[in-house]
Amino acid sequence: MCVVYPGGSTEAQDATGGFGRSAVEDIYVVRSFRESRDPASAFCAELRTGFGGATREDRYTFRSVAISTSGQVIDADVATVGRLHACVGPVIGTTSFNFYAEGVLGTISFSGRGDCAVAPEGYPEPGLTVQRCFLKLGQLPDPYLGGLLMANTINSRAPLGGVSDPPGYTQPSIATVRLWKRRE
Repeated sequence: MCVVYPGGSTEAQDATGGFGRSAVEDIYVVRSFRESRDPASAFCAELRTGFGGATREDRYTFRSVAISTSGQVIDADVATVGRLHACVGPVIGTTSFNFYAEGVLGTISFSGRGDCAVAPEGYPEPGLTVQRCFLKLGQLPDPYLGGLLMANTINSRAPLGGVSDPPGYTQPSIATVRLWKRRE
């Protein structure tokens, strides 16, 4: 748990239940901001992604967020803190698709493989599609041994940028990234 105090100071609860840096994991909460969406290129080859038939290639920046002491996001666009280059598709059935990405968060580089599950269109209102995406992270630098990225996503009729159509939604994703360290 991270507590953000008025004025921006923070404390993180450590592995023993106290506050301070954890010896075994780092946790980030970021907003992904889609900068481009193109047909899949050679970057999305099956040899790299682990799946064939990628349909599109997206590029994102990660933006830091400000969180109130109650846990509510009060600013979803504080500063650029990383980037992500992703391959998605093909659709599996009608409710999921493959997801592969390479990126950097701060100075930490990684790659990840996983999938996205899609809810029925039009929720929470017409013009929106909600999905959750999961990546198992690897190719991390020392001292990390692995991690997970979970994204809660809203896609609107405006696929790029931060202004949704219909307006008022933080798009496309808020992600939680957990990175696990080797025990010393």
